[in-house]
Amino acid sequence: MDMQTSSTVILSQGSADSGTSLPGSLLRFNAIVWVAGLAVSLAVSIPAALRYERSTTLTVRDGRLALDFEHFITREHPYRTPSLNAWTAAELSLFQAGKPGLVVGSGGWLFSTEEFPLPSLRTRHVPANVARMATMVKALEQHGIRTVILPIPAKADLYAEEVPGALRPHVLGMREVARELDAAGLEWIPLAPAFEQAKARGEQVFFRTETHWTPEGARLAAATTAAWIQSRTQEEWPRRQFEVATGKPQALTGDLENYLPLAPHFAELLPPGETFTPYRFSSGSVSDDEGALFSDTANPVAVVGTSYSADERWSYPGWLRVDLGTDIDNISEKGKGPLVPMERFQKLVAAGKTGAKLVVWEMPVRTLAMDLSPQPRNGGH
Repeated sequence: MDMQTSSTVILSQGSADSGTSLPGSLLRFNAIVWVAGLAVSLAVSIPAALRYERSTTLTVRDGRLALDFEHFITREHPYRTPSLNAWTAAELSLFQAGKPGLVVGSGGWLFSTEEFPLPSLRTRHVPANVARMATMVKALEQHGIRTVILPIPAKADLYAEEVPGALRPHVLGMREVARELDAAGLEWIPLAPAFEQAKARGEQVFFRTETHWTPEGARLAAATTAAWIQSRTQEEWPRRQFEVATGKPQALTGDLENYLPLAPHFAELLPPGETFTPYRFSSGSVSDDEGALFSDTANPVAVVGTSYSADERWSYPGWLRVDLGTDIDNISEKGKGPLVPMERFQKLVAAGKTGAKLVVWEMPVRTLAMDLSPQPRNGGH
């Protein structure tokens, strides 16, 4: 997922189904399992703790001693992985749940809880984040740069039939985000209609076990982006031809599977495996990093975004180059959300290190319900 932390409130299927309670026998079973696990943990951990020898370079003050002790105990604990696998298997089988942060859908579909923000978070964060976006867009306009937003619909919105029924009303939908973008006077590219049509044709635009789009979804997004731009601009850009090489299908371990620690002992309970086909693009020098921005032949278009654009496995910037017929700068970062890469791009603009006149600002709509305000650094620096 793109953000390491989120203000999204965790929703589980069990908590959403109000009016139900666990049978007394199930509660007793959980208590017995917990007590047994605690007893085994203590039986293993106490002898291990007695064998621990501290290095003279480690102190309590800097915290390294505690961390070293924790790692020692973890290495000495022979039942940690089997216990974790068994407990996750029980949660999945009994409650259709994994670790906090995950929503287990039907048919092997997994979703991030970031896609299900509570109304209070939507009311607080979505308008504030859109207002910050509008301020950034106006700042770029002063440099003669036009910005168009590419909001990526929530996977849980597009595949709502796979989401637990009680959670469907909590999905941050494109309609709600569109109202905010329009009210702020921002230009944006509608992806949802193209994605819905592809889904109706039987194409999969999101992975089942990943937060991200498939390479096919990224390719469709690039084609939709290029068509929108070409119909609304009269710019004459340097034309370039790009060659596309198709790689061999590769196995995918979805990032949402990290919330289901079932392997190796209960790996058969994991959703069916997925694959993806990578693509490679070539045409001389392709600008994918900041160093390329110093060239005399400045690229006219820049993509600023998240891991949807930064991760080479999905190939969105590559397909956009092909569809626009021109080179682009890719100023995208993983795990930083949509605002941090734009702040980086603004610094490049101020320093005269980019010649882009059109920016595609890619962002997943789920991030707009997070607290994206600048966070104070530790120590006040």
